[in-house]
Amino acid sequence: MRSRNLFWIGLCLLLLAACGNNEDTVAAKHNTNDEIDQQIQEKLPIDWVIEEDEEETIEEEKKAKSASITTEMEENSASDTEEDDTTPEDEKTDSLASYTNEEIEYARIWLQLGPDHEIDELNVRHIAEGEPLNPNWESSATYPEDVIQLTGSRLVDGSITYSGNGDGTINRYYVPLRWETNIPNDFSEEDIKIFTESFITTTKLITIDPAEGQEVISLIEKINYGS
Repeated sequence: MRSRNLFWIGLCLLLLAACGNNEDTVAAKHNTNDEIDQQIQEKLPIDWVIEEDEEETIEEEKKAKSASITTEMEENSASDTEEDDTTPEDEKTDSLASYTNEEIEYARIWLQLGPDHEIDELNVRHIAEGEPLNPNWESSATYPEDVIQLTGSRLVDGSITYSGNGDGTINRYYVPLRWETNIPNDFSEEDIKIFTESFITTTKLITIDPAEGQEVISLIEKINYGS
């Protein structure tokens, strides 16, 4: 009986020893794996972090550079717009500075109302108050104020007869340039008086545009003062 107990006790001790060796082996293997993982982690993650940081840094630099370029382009565009808005006005003002107000007025009126802008010369004639609309007729009505008559060098260029109001408006008289083509042959002296007076009572108030630029200058340079 005693020998049997000793046998079982010995067997248990052998099993415990074997289990202990297995646990030591597993523990050793586990420790070895941990050491390998630690070595790998000490090397590879550092490289990976550096590469990721570098990529993030490069991307941030690209974004910052792009934002800087965009801001610079917007500032340049705004500056160009301001120059476009201001410079032409200065040039316009300077371009007419060497001409008189009267010359500018004549050119602007012809530019707006003249039937033909491609004229060889712009003739200016001053007509005093009291002068007849048609000097060839004794019964002709007379101008109630001083007027100015603008004509081209040819009949087809037409004419503009007006008085200025000094506020950018004019009173236009629709007086014909050639009376003989507008009066019936059988008109009496009374008919002529009534006919010419109708041009005085039908004047039209017109606002003249403050035109600028080369077209105005070109007409000014063609001005010719008549008698």
